[in-house]
Amino acid sequence: MSGARRGRILLLGLDSADAELIERWSDDGHLPTFARLRAEGVWRRLGTTAEVMHVSAWPSIYTGTTPGRHGLYHAYQVRAGDQRVQRTLPEWCARPPFWKFLDDAGRKCIVFDAFMDLRLPSFKGIQILEYGTWTWFSEPWSSRRGLYQEVVKRFGPYPAPEHSRQVTIPDQLWFRDRLIEGARVKSRATRWLLAEHPWDLAFVTFGEPHGGGHYLWHSGDPQYPLQAPALPRGVTHPLRDVYAAVDEAIGEIVDTLDDRTTLLITSGDGMGPNYSGSHLMPELLHKLGLFFAPSVGRSGNHDGAAPKQGLTSALRGMVPLSVRQSITRCLPRGIRYQLNTKWMNADIDWARTRAFCIPNSNEGYFRINLEGREPCGNVAPGETCRQLVQSLRTELDRLINPATSRRCAHGIHVMDETFEGSERQHLPDLVVSWDFDAEVLDQVQGPSSGLVSGKPGYETPAYYTGNHRPNAFVLGHGPGVTRGNIEGPHIVDIAPTILAMLGVDPPPHFEGRAVLT
Repeated sequence: MSGARRGRILLLGLDSADAELIERWSDDGHLPTFARLRAEGVWRRLGTTAEVMHVSAWPSIYTGTTPGRHGLYHAYQVRAGDQRVQRTLPEWCARPPFWKFLDDAGRKCIVFDAFMDLRLPSFKGIQILEYGTWTWFSEPWSSRRGLYQEVVKRFGPYPAPEHSRQVTIPDQLWFRDRLIEGARVKSRATRWLLAEHPWDLAFVTFGEPHGGGHYLWHSGDPQYPLQAPALPRGVTHPLRDVYAAVDEAIGEIVDTLDDRTTLLITSGDGMGPNYSGSHLMPELLHKLGLFFAPSVGRSGNHDGAAPKQGLTSALRGMVPLSVRQSITRCLPRGIRYQLNTKWMNADIDWARTRAFCIPNSNEGYFRINLEGREPCGNVAPGETCRQLVQSLRTELDRLINPATSRRCAHGIHVMDETFEGSERQHLPDLVVSWDFDAEVLDQVQGPSSGLVSGKPGYETPAYYTGNHRPNAFVLGHGPGVTRGNIEGPHIVDIAPTILAMLGVDPPPHFEGRAVLT
């Protein structure tokens, strides 16, 4: 592993790219680069922490640990000792990313647009944050002074909108074209970075499958209840077009690699149709007598009284939705996040609330108002808390969609039984993963809660027609990859695999093992 011809690794992260879609579309000839790489290399589905909490996938890949040890799981979180829902900060991650260990060992690293990445001020390699990521968790930055600005000068601003600016379902062709151009720009910028700077590891993330999966799904799914306006002749599947653009971008990058470079491509999560019932869960908690706020009580009030609005909610409700959305697009990102968290935390009656939801459009995240952990906690720890968790677990497990008579939950996850570690205190206490086959849209029914109804998920923020599903994968190609059977690979195996390929011992806290080598 020494000398001028030492092997090196290019890791391409495809944010929320779905393994099932890649398999289908590469087999059908739409993704020729993937078809070739899969035939020549190693393709494996991966176990993933996205089976429980989808945003935890990338931090788990970076840190080689599960959420109980790194602590990141969603774009908005609740921290023990605070109780407010807050915009997640990458600095909350309790474990460093694997490229820090490579950097410390003298390996030259380029990290470009890693999702939910945090600044490493002493990093000797290259970090570029928030050029073309789908969701920004910090401001644009590069570890080398002026490098971010040089990327923008050479290749222009990233052409697709960042998540917080996309506040409605967009025009399908416009959004598709922005994402396609985004993949092309990312390819050009990546090839320039790889040619201009020495590297042993380069890690580049393409965010286009993430935004495309959320907002283009219904244009290619004739079974989805919401259908997009008719597409022009010759346009049949905008999301597949985005994947094809990413496939072409990968092919352009691969063509520049030499014979000492190992290529790894991975995603810790995928995308399918949006059949999440998470937007109905605050109302369900209210009907169970566990949650009280002005935003609930409209689907059969628990105590017979009309829901009361606090001043903050009343003032917000006086402004038409279309006006709020137009204003939101124009506000600085920091102000948008401040307003979002203000609405999320407004007017909750903590004296009566015993359980609450962490707002989420994907899985259902439930947190107990626990004494000693939450400032307004009113549920005693120990047996009282355990019984409340178990009763809620039973209710969620028995939820059905009355429209299909299907059980709503694919899995109910109690965190004390799922993820252990120092960061467990910051995680939800209970998570429900939805069964897409139940096709939940606007109602669920439980044995104690009864019928809970509302708008379909695609009519509530963030207006997704596609949603996350845990179809993770890794593709290995090149001199560092060994063909053969790999038993039970998991996303936490990615970090130790890369360190092993580059001759660096993994830290003892890694939970995975080296695979593909």
